[in-house]
Amino acid sequence: MSSDRRFNTIWNVFKILIAVTLAGYVFTRTDLNELISLGGQLVPSLIVATFLLYTSLTLFKAVKYQILLQQRTSYWRVLNVVVMQNALSNFLANSIGIASYLTLLKVEEKVRIGRSGLVFLITKIGDLFAVWVVMVISTALFWERIAELHQVVLILEAVIGAGFVFFFAALFFRKFFISLFNSFLQRFHLIKLPFVGDVAQVLDAFAEMEERNILRIVFIAFGLSLVYYMFTLLWMVTSLRAFGLEAETWVIVFVSGALQLFSFFPVTIFGGLGITEVTSLYLYSLFGVEQEGLTAILVGWRVLYYLANLFVLTYLPFYTLLIERKIKPSTAG
Repeated sequence: MSSDRRFNTIWNVFKILIAVTLAGYVFTRTDLNELISLGGQLVPSLIVATFLLYTSLTLFKAVKYQILLQQRTSYWRVLNVVVMQNALSNFLANSIGIASYLTLLKVEEKVRIGRSGLVFLITKIGDLFAVWVVMVISTALFWERIAELHQVVLILEAVIGAGFVFFFAALFFRKFFISLFNSFLQRFHLIKLPFVGDVAQVLDAFAEMEERNILRIVFIAFGLSLVYYMFTLLWMVTSLRAFGLEAETWVIVFVSGALQLFSFFPVTIFGGLGITEVTSLYLYSLFGVEQEGLTAILVGWRVLYYLANLFVLTYLPFYTLLIERKIKPSTAG
């Protein structure tokens, strides 16, 4: 366990160094005068729309979890879990956000870790499917304009597509796959590791479910993820337009899709700080987006992103007050 913690600490320090280095690179390329003049480019109505869309995304995410958990849960408590998960993931690290999600659902709603972990896994696969579909469409639209990325994009989309084939194969023959995986864990004594033990619980919950039920959850999750991603793209376009970014909508969609793919890998920290900005600079340059002022826009967008997260966090004290009001009458009686 101590070696596992040591590895996590080293890995997190490594991610922090990457984030700080890349963010520093972006800041060194940012002109102070451009940052100051950025205030004059702001579109107030789009700033308000950005906050409202981000809040709507959080509300919808809670609805998605509540539907997929398939047991009686309080929406307001699930929303509390989602707000905490998002805050910890975006201000700290994804792993901390996931841990809070599993723990809070177990404590507040008595949801087994295997169940909540399975819902989280299926939701993430559904989110990846939504990003993949949009990326394939946008790649077809921009094929001639991304000559430098042809090989990378084809390999990436083919690998993700093959992953979905494997996922559905594992779905229909899950007992065989899971028993094979558990045998592997037992043979190499990996089951004792805390994280691996949680994964094993998720897979056990997966194996116990009826095929009709699991297929229903998967298709609902994929459908909800498509809707969620459409609103995510709308939020991305709106938030960047708020700073006067002059780029085609489909270009923003393509770049946003690439950034979303990064979020599925455990290489980002602080909400993708540094990696998001550097990747955006490179990809927008491929589409001929004016580089002058772009770094200032990305810095402004980063600040707006954190402010939107802080705005959603204001739900937590209201949640606490709501629960206290609910408890006081019963205590008085």
